[in-house]
Amino acid sequence: MAPVVALQSHQEPFLRAGEPWADPGLLAYRDPASCDTPAAPQTLREFISEAFPRYGFHRWAELLIERLQAVADGELGRLIVTCPPRLGKSLLVSKLFPAYFIQRHPQLFAAIASYSAELAYAHSREARHYYRLTGNLLSKDSAAVGNWLTPQRGGCIAAGVRGPFTGKGYSLGIIDDPYKGPEDAKSALQRERLIDWLRSVWLTRAEPAEVEDDKGVLRPNLSAQVIVLTRWDHQDVVAWLLEQERGEAPQHWQVLDLPAIAEAPEDRPTFPPTCTVAADWRKPGEALCPERFPLSELLKIRARLGSYWWQALYQQRPSPASGSIFLRAWIRPPFERQGARHYGPLILSCDLSFKGEEDSDHCGFVLMGLLHPDPKREATGEQSLNPRGKPQGRPHASPVRELEIEVLWAARHRFGLPETVHFLLASLAALKQQGLKPDAVLIEDAANGPAVLQLLRRKVPGLLPITARGSKESRAHAVAPLLEAGQVRFHHRAAPLVEELPRFPKGSKDLVDAFGHGALWLEARYWRGLGLKQGPMPLLLSR
Repeated sequence: MAPVVALQSHQEPFLRAGEPWADPGLLAYRDPASCDTPAAPQTLREFISEAFPRYGFHRWAELLIERLQAVADGELGRLIVTCPPRLGKSLLVSKLFPAYFIQRHPQLFAAIASYSAELAYAHSREARHYYRLTGNLLSKDSAAVGNWLTPQRGGCIAAGVRGPFTGKGYSLGIIDDPYKGPEDAKSALQRERLIDWLRSVWLTRAEPAEVEDDKGVLRPNLSAQVIVLTRWDHQDVVAWLLEQERGEAPQHWQVLDLPAIAEAPEDRPTFPPTCTVAADWRKPGEALCPERFPLSELLKIRARLGSYWWQALYQQRPSPASGSIFLRAWIRPPFERQGARHYGPLILSCDLSFKGEEDSDHCGFVLMGLLHPDPKREATGEQSLNPRGKPQGRPHASPVRELEIEVLWAARHRFGLPETVHFLLASLAALKQQGLKPDAVLIEDAANGPAVLQLLRRKVPGLLPITARGSKESRAHAVAPLLEAGQVRFHHRAAPLVEELPRFPKGSKDLVDAFGHGALWLEARYWRGLGLKQGPMPLLLSR
């Protein structure tokens, strides 16, 4: 009883007679007699309700919460989650869950990695916020965003993939979106660097799955890995991890595979037998999260993205890009029109690379235009429609009714600079005689383009430099949905381009690149013609 007397004398003003432990918050001690059975630990769902009261517990989230709870309880050590963008996966996995895990295990470390240190720090900052919001304390000597500690000397560390984790260990490792975008995911060099980092840094910092106790007996130890991402490429880190399952040291991953629209059982992918795959609760054709993305909205996204990106980003079924960007079935004849055709605008798009040598790239020239609406519709005074199918302003407020692009002519030649300038001027003069004067001439502001721009700036009206963004393949993927939707048609004089499209990215690429620049420029003009600052939906949705 000596300690009790000492405590009473020290804290006497705060204690009531006969209740030496009446102030557990002050003394940090609870009277054993007052709590015969310890309270059950808070569940992840309860923690989320407290930390983020407005969180929507949708069906997909409930499934993920169940598996994250198993991770925190030490029952599940390997979890892969693949799901569409903008679903809220990072909020749940990389912000709320680390806070809960550290509350449950304040003596352990959680590590968060993402494609950049900035994003990983942002996740860690939010996790720290939810940890403190629920009444948990931080250590006074370390509360930094990228490395914060609890009084029990556990905590959270964060860094970008391929970043510095040396000298640090963790019991929970979370990798959230290791790829910045399609260029990163499709680069063989970047993929190899990520795998090297996983092998040499990330996995070596994880706590062992088993440890010896005082008697030398191996006991399970909490050591978990959670990988969550939207898939960009068929050779991404998920593909690598699943391939490792077929080797000598399988990790027995549990896979939560969440396509945006449910598939028929026979269309579901197969996984290595060492993996556990969560069953899809939906009927084929049902939306994953109708509260956020109803089926009607998903169908619009599918039409906008095209098959390639839809299958990868929304269905989690990426396929090899080679030979599948442009299908022959998408190449269709011109739109049916009666009378003269009118284009607004008509453009000549050029991809220039001139050395005048047999082994140099071709110069590509593509004439294409945005069709005006059918003259019959103009005569009736019908209003233009916006992308939602409703009247857009006064009659004829927009020069186009719907996105219809026609490619009239295409040619490629190996030219030097003088021949390129002569051909371009002669082509423009010939088109003018045929009543097809282009409203703009697009020239990529890279490689040899600036030289032509400098020479012809005063001779060719409407000469516009175009900044190339991304690779030729990424621009092709951006244009492919327009062909798939039947919004681009080809005249017989565009035969060289028609021959090149199905072979892309193999063989010559110059006409496809010129076509890509022109189609994207016309598409932007189309949306501006509808009075919109941008398209109703971004090309690629992420996070």
